[in-house]
Amino acid sequence: MVGRQAAAILGILALGAAAGPGHGAPYPWQPAPSYPLQAVAQFAPTPAGDVTPKDAAARRALARAIAMEAVIYGLPAVYQYREMFQQALDPTSPRFTGFNRFAHDRDLAGPDYKAFKSPNSDTLYSNAWLDLTAGPVLIETPDVPLKYYTLNFLDMFSNASNIGTRTFGSKGARYLIATAGWTGEVPAGATLFRVATPHVWILMRVFAQKPAEVAQARAVQDAVRIAPLKPSASTQDHPPPDVASAGGYLKVLDHILRTDGHPDQEDALVYRFRAIGVGGREPFDLASLDPETRAGIAAGFDDAMTVITASRAQLGTPTGSGWSKVEKARYGFNYLSRATINYVGLGANVDDENLSFNTFVDGAGATLDGAKADYALALRPPPSVNAFWSVTLYDARTLALYPNALNRYLINDRTPGLKVEADGSVRLQIQHAKPTTGGNWLPAPDGPFYLVVRSYLPKPEMISGGWRPEPVVAAPHAATR
Repeated sequence: MVGRQAAAILGILALGAAAGPGHGAPYPWQPAPSYPLQAVAQFAPTPAGDVTPKDAAARRALARAIAMEAVIYGLPAVYQYREMFQQALDPTSPRFTGFNRFAHDRDLAGPDYKAFKSPNSDTLYSNAWLDLTAGPVLIETPDVPLKYYTLNFLDMFSNASNIGTRTFGSKGARYLIATAGWTGEVPAGATLFRVATPHVWILMRVFAQKPAEVAQARAVQDAVRIAPLKPSASTQDHPPPDVASAGGYLKVLDHILRTDGHPDQEDALVYRFRAIGVGGREPFDLASLDPETRAGIAAGFDDAMTVITASRAQLGTPTGSGWSKVEKARYGFNYLSRATINYVGLGANVDDENLSFNTFVDGAGATLDGAKADYALALRPPPSVNAFWSVTLYDARTLALYPNALNRYLINDRTPGLKVEADGSVRLQIQHAKPTTGGNWLPAPDGPFYLVVRSYLPKPEMISGGWRPEPVVAAPHAATR
């Protein structure tokens, strides 16, 4: 039995390493090849738990360190759980639809968008939470006449996969959505599509800008169907969502580890969380822990959130121009990057769907702040895409779209009245007050903000790094020049 298990694990790792683009990246680099312990003769893990220090200060220090790791590790799961609870588990929520049903946003996102932070305002969103605990579901999609759509699947740890224009085309089809371990017969005419966890978020995006396109996008929303093969049999109690307190946060993380599991490669990390009562034989119970451990957990939670919030401006890989290229939704073991991206905004998609750049600073490294300066951004040339590009502005204090009199939250390649230079470049004026000269004005708050460039279905030269945004250029307010 051990030999067969080891061979299976080695085979899975070999498949992962050989997978090409779109089928998963190679296993992260290791200083020496990793190996399955199940293949080692007479390997026998101890049934005993790890040492719990008797010294109170040592116990607090250990709990603090492990809690910090657990909070950073679990942030996408806990934050997504909050959204799942409101939409699929709490009948008293105004957003409740239940599992395996879509909730459709009929209009483009604005400053009051509640589902998650930093939404785009280029596409209509639809949200559904799948419950695959009883088995797979069938999803039927229609012919899509618009430039772009995707059903973006996110497992409970925010790793993304897609059914849509890029991956399967825009013709109508049927898909059987099943977990990695499911075995069974695929219905005739359906394509098997595997996901990692039994609870999965679908974030559907359908491009629309003009009123006629919005009408078409709404028709697409209505035509997408979810049909479970069996009714859900889940009778588990679900804790209320809590992202603000250490005890509530870890209770949710413990619940997710029990209902959705974790990847094999994370066994050692997740096992460490048992020292603070997470992922052990009994559900997490903060009250059952001694005072020093509870104090360490509280401090570790605060440490983690301090690190995550301080890391927001470091999202992605610096380009040297103030911008960062954000590698999203394929995180590997980069847990702080994963936590920071999901803290800023849930629902990030992979680069092949949406290659994005963000910046909190101008070309000189100063924080973008509409109270301190006016700004210009030149797209020379604009991003090279098969769908569309956009530049979106967010209030850095709220992580939301900035409300303004124009109701303009972005500029994209289809913005009415977009001014394009003779050489094909586009110049944006980004400031709080209305410019005295004409141009492509993107209103900014009277305070700090950040920018995101999104490139949907980027062309190969974009993916290979052949394009990046120019620095944002600051200038004194027009009235003081």
